Amino acid sequence: MNVRKVFALLLSGIMMVSVCACGDSGQTTDSRDQTSSEVQQSSEGNMGSKEETKGLAGNTSFPLEEPVTITIFMKQQSDVVDLKDNLIYQELLKATNIDINLITVPGEEATEKLNLLMASGEYPDVIMGVELTSQDLEKYGVEEQILIPLNDLIDQYCPNITEQLQAHPNWIEDMTSSDGNIYGIPTVDSGGVGHVNSPMKYWINQEWLDNLDLEMPSTTEEFKNVLMAFKNDDPNGNGIADEIPLTGCINSWNADPYLFLINAFGYFNMDYYYLKDDTIHSILDQDYIKDALIYMNDLYNNGLIDPAAFSQDNSQLTAIGNNESVEILGVSGAGHVGMLLDINNVERYHKYAMMLPLKGPDGYQAIPYTTSVSVKSSNFTITDACEYPEIAIQIADLFSTYEWTVNAQVGKQGVDWDYADEGTFGMDGVTPAAYKFIIYDTPGQVVNAWWGTYRGIEPDWKVLVQTDGDIMDPANFESRLYAETMKLKPYAADVDMIPTLLYSGDDSTTFTQYKTAVDDYAKIAIVEFIMGKRNVDTDWDAYLSDLERLGYKKMIELIQKTYDAKMGQ
Repeated sequence: MNVRKVFALLLSGIMMVSVCACGDSGQTTDSRDQTSSEVQQSSEGNMGSKEETKGLAGNTSFPLEEPVTITIFMKQQSDVVDLKDNLIYQELLKATNIDINLITVPGEEATEKLNLLMASGEYPDVIMGVELTSQDLEKYGVEEQILIPLNDLIDQYCPNITEQLQAHPNWIEDMTSSDGNIYGIPTVDSGGVGHVNSPMKYWINQEWLDNLDLEMPSTTEEFKNVLMAFKNDDPNGNGIADEIPLTGCINSWNADPYLFLINAFGYFNMDYYYLKDDTIHSILDQDYIKDALIYMNDLYNNGLIDPAAFSQDNSQLTAIGNNESVEILGVSGAGHVGMLLDINNVERYHKYAMMLPLKGPDGYQAIPYTTSVSVKSSNFTITDACEYPEIAIQIADLFSTYEWTVNAQVGKQGVDWDYADEGTFGMDGVTPAAYKFIIYDTPGQVVNAWWGTYRGIEPDWKVLVQTDGDIMDPANFESRLYAETMKLKPYAADVDMIPTLLYSGDDSTTFTQYKTAVDDYAKIAIVEFIMGKRNVDTDWDAYLSDLERLGYKKMIELIQKTYDAKMGQ
């Protein structure tokens, strides 16, 4: 059935699949409509038998009898080996028999490079693994018609994606542009549940706390005292002042060192706005941001924040966590602890604990926590330059199967993962397990997997990963992250979910201009305030004037107008 028809039927009251429920806040939460045994059977059906793993389920044509050439633009992650040497890429070539003309660009440069290609007219056939916002889809799809509609292609060639959309009909609305077409396939991490629900985390060296007879900090003042002790009191015991109290990295997943800390003063996210009680609220111009920057500038002036945290990439952060002779890392921001160090170095891995949100000087204690499953951007699109769109779309469907999801995110069967032991259960303790980790390779140049390079609309595979024995066993890594994230749920910030908003015509261009300018400016200004290149006492008014000049308030007003129109207000 055409996905647009599915959504239309749902709107008219015909419920095809009952898997979503709305809470009082209007946020959508998932409930599974499969029994544990059905989930296991579904997994085995997609993965194939233990003797032979199938590549694809459904109406697909891979491998091609005759190869075709497709140009694909992809980002190169710093923690993944060169894509042409990566196992998943090599397996993709063999599984599809596509002659891929691969264009790779470092992750931090990918968006800018792609925009230049799109403007030049010399753009690729497929854009894969590079996030395009709903406004990008409006621009390149609805307006310029560089991106082609995917609706019919999904219906005809994507049984796995179609199954997911039928199970999550709200995603169809999220994916649909203003002209009723779908121009991009989003990424969904394991069905949208798990540790991704609250990624602004801090990881602290618990052994150092114990060595110095310190308690886990619970307030911003206690945290400063802990960092001072980490800097001055030789917690690693080597008699050398080599400790790095607090660090992080840029252009990675929630590893910027300020994300967690600002949320001790008030709500903060990288959109720089939030919804509460049908009102869009600004963030960057609030007094609590000013207070947070004063606090972090004080930490920086005391040598507690690593200056490299604002310029290094994830591989450099991992090198700090994996320092060979002795631990030198005290605290770091990161979406998960595997971004800091080799979790298979069990002794060191066990030393790092997740911190709970800190209470700020005004008593605020919360963290962004997603309680809904929604999709708001795309990372797979096809341009009008593609001669074989019916083949290209099947790549996205391939990475929406169990097998390719597990391979891409974990690695090679028999080396990195295998089928679960009989009678074992997944991370929820109820669902029969389908897979188990042999080794979970998180740091450095990953060869057997490609992690966040590209993710499709994944099935809920993480709940099927065997959890057996000590949760701190690296084989139970995903289960640990899930359990840690559940600890954050009581601290979920009191905000409402913003539905997908579409800006059409001049509003689309205006919003994009405002958002791009504000995003670029805010990232620079926040770091400069922390590092003392700007002074909060003398430069705050100029900062607010800059936000006004760049259209920050007008952007908030435009979002409010668009939200009101969507909600019929």
